[in-house]
Amino acid sequence: MSLAGKMLTGIFILCFPLRVLGWDWQTRVTVVVKDQPMQAVCELLEKEYGIHFSYSRELVNLSRRVTVTAYHQRLRKVLEELFAPDDIRYTRVGEQIVLLPAKRNTHTISGYVQDAVSGERLIGATIYSPVLKQGTTSNQYGYFSLTTVKDTSSLIISYIGYSPLFQTVSCSGDKMITTSLQPLGSLKEVVISATEKSKLQDQTQMSKVNLAMSEVQSMPKLLGESDVMRTLQSLPGVSSGMDGAGGMHVRGGSPDQNLILMDGTPVFNFSHFFGVYSLLNADVVKTTDLYKGAFPARFGGRLSSIVDIATKDGDMKAYHGDVSIGLIAAKFNLEGPIVKDKTSFLVSARRSYPDLIFNAMLQSEKSLGNNGAFKAFFYDFNAKINHIFSPKDRLFLSFYKGEDNILLKQTSGDTTNVNDPTKLQAESSKFQLGWGNTVAALRWNHIYGPQLFSNVTLNYSQYAFSTEYAYKYTIPAYGERSDIYGKYYSRMENGGAKIDFDYRPAPHHGIRFGATATMHYFKPGMSFFEDKNSVVKPLDTADLAMRVTGMEMSLYVEDDWEVRPGLYANLGVHASGFLVEGRFYHSLQPRMGIRYMLPRNWAVKAAYTHMNQYIHLLSNNGTTLPTDIWVPSTQRVAPMFSTQLAIGVAKTSANMKFEFSLEGYFKSMHNMIENKSTDVVYQDVVRWDENVTIGKGWSYGGEVMIQKKKGNTTGWIGYTLAWSTRRFPDINNGEIFPYKYDHRHDIEVVLIQKLGKHWELSASWHYTTGSPITLPVASYHGIDNASPWDPGTNTGSIDRFDKRYNYRTADVHRLDAGITYSKQKKRYRKSWNLSVFNVYNQQNPFFYYMKKDVADQQRYLTKVTILPILPSITYSIKF
Repeated sequence: MSLAGKMLTGIFILCFPLRVLGWDWQTRVTVVVKDQPMQAVCELLEKEYGIHFSYSRELVNLSRRVTVTAYHQRLRKVLEELFAPDDIRYTRVGEQIVLLPAKRNTHTISGYVQDAVSGERLIGATIYSPVLKQGTTSNQYGYFSLTTVKDTSSLIISYIGYSPLFQTVSCSGDKMITTSLQPLGSLKEVVISATEKSKLQDQTQMSKVNLAMSEVQSMPKLLGESDVMRTLQSLPGVSSGMDGAGGMHVRGGSPDQNLILMDGTPVFNFSHFFGVYSLLNADVVKTTDLYKGAFPARFGGRLSSIVDIATKDGDMKAYHGDVSIGLIAAKFNLEGPIVKDKTSFLVSARRSYPDLIFNAMLQSEKSLGNNGAFKAFFYDFNAKINHIFSPKDRLFLSFYKGEDNILLKQTSGDTTNVNDPTKLQAESSKFQLGWGNTVAALRWNHIYGPQLFSNVTLNYSQYAFSTEYAYKYTIPAYGERSDIYGKYYSRMENGGAKIDFDYRPAPHHGIRFGATATMHYFKPGMSFFEDKNSVVKPLDTADLAMRVTGMEMSLYVEDDWEVRPGLYANLGVHASGFLVEGRFYHSLQPRMGIRYMLPRNWAVKAAYTHMNQYIHLLSNNGTTLPTDIWVPSTQRVAPMFSTQLAIGVAKTSANMKFEFSLEGYFKSMHNMIENKSTDVVYQDVVRWDENVTIGKGWSYGGEVMIQKKKGNTTGWIGYTLAWSTRRFPDINNGEIFPYKYDHRHDIEVVLIQKLGKHWELSASWHYTTGSPITLPVASYHGIDNASPWDPGTNTGSIDRFDKRYNYRTADVHRLDAGITYSKQKKRYRKSWNLSVFNVYNQQNPFFYYMKKDVADQQRYLTKVTILPILPSITYSIKF
């Protein structure tokens, strides 16, 4: 070769390394990329090593972001790690690598995840394939389905409070398995923690909170009771209003706009003792999910929130339970197998007993007379049976009954002086108040195939309220006699059937669809009053008030979809209709939730929701009282509907210790109702809808929450900035005004501190801006015998009202604290709990009224407080 040729060859070698002239599968390559699309890796190999890739973008997707760190590794190994998770085949054709989609047969692994000790099915357990980098979660019955392309799949199954399980499943076709997870701690002492909870940014659903029962049990106890609803009220965007109000206001909505489901069945009043206790014993609750917005399509019928509560199924393997005795109430729970690993039961009961103490005290002091009585108590009873017919069929039967009762019976008079008949007299009075719920459900789970699961539910629920008053007065010597009786009664009933399907065709698609039919029956505000000694019988009655029956129907479909790597969507539509009084209302409600993953594991989320509600709650105050009346939409009053737009960000720290979320929302509400009158809830009219006005509402604001999930110190800080306004044509001259659920600022601080092995300290501090209420601006006094043509008596004072909700109450704040000592014995676990509600005895208002001062001839505003500082002590045994 000439000198010029040698120089040319040398220059060519220097400029183009020899490795580009040829490669094979054993060629050593170095590739270092971080969070880049797979396409970028291919471009790097082509640039550095002359390896060309050929593929069709319609068949092969190289957009998934990857992180690759390979130093001097064989080409085949790098390509295998790069393309295997996406099932991309590669082959060499000439000097190119041709990429093709895999042609392997898929198979589906399905089954149940359950507690290894009790056999309880676990809701929301995570099933993840580390090789495919795909996973799924178990549904509300513990069932899961994961389609994979591997003949042998390695799965990681995890759940809150349980040891994660690595399981290898070998099969050539579809396979159904039951996976049992071991609770953390010993078999007798189950320690619940949130260390294995999925990351907040991995949840497509925004505005959703999964409430761990460990958080409920660790919260300070009011009168010795753990409480699900009180824990929910300590979250951003959720307010209880005044102390003792018993309501839950979510993002400016009213209490009736919350759909509370107990095992899929609606409950209409979820409190005892005017909100002091929740309806359900916390010890029988398995999971609680709160949706503050971005409602999935499977839910409907309310505007503000969904509280989905699942109760325990009952231990399939062994008998155990617990007993608790406190200052105000006692309870017990018992569960176990009827037929081991086939049929189980759960029974729970609770009763308060302040009446036993006060009645004995009043009787000893003769304050109630000879035959008087005092009762003030509540009780509730839960029962559940769970039966497995086959690996594909399971039946649940659940029942709940709970009531509140108040009775005051007094007697007085002299019936023993027979020598002087003029002194013989008798007087007695009785006042009785009661309200309660009855809930029953029958559910059947069936597996049609490895990818299709169904649940059929038949349910019934009833809420009833009644009050009775009786007064008797007799003086035989003078012929004076009075016998007055009055009653007020309200009831609503629901009976329904629904079927839900859960279809998992692929790991990136989870499709749900179903249908519901519900019959509503309403008897709002039935009253009866008579004087049995009067010639007019009855003296007054509204027993002919309207009774309404309505039929509600709905269809839904939703898809939880991984659109592309990093982009997830929950898309759905809920169609519903309501037939009442010959009129058919219908609506089509789109639902959309989107999650996009940002660098550093931040997630940005957005959602749009349309909701309809066909029933209303008539109330004239900001509290939730049993006298409030449930009424349906009618020919005159159309259903309520709302649209809500929300956007936010979420992040869980790398060590899973901290969670951060920030959300903003805007909600518009239409066809809201309000009483035209300011002083009564229900008037003696044949149709209640003639006494209401119809308008619009808006609520908007922002919520931020920082939560510590792990360690000896856990808890959260939440802050809400919110506005809630309304506009009615017949109120405040048609102007927009702050509504009674308008709480501008809300702060919640919760702290739980473990002190060694046996002690746990908890505290929560709550602050809420005062609520708007309506007060009179002037008062006029009547005149005796104002005219000789119209003689009369003093009419008393007449209040003049200027505008509705013209005064804001004092701010509400309160500190609760508690400490628990627990110790595991050989056969049982005992615990003592000392809790103090309202530690610094803040005089928070329950309601306001105008008090008269006769001497000064003035009236002034007075507040009534019903919940001062309340210490309590409770002893519990779990066996």
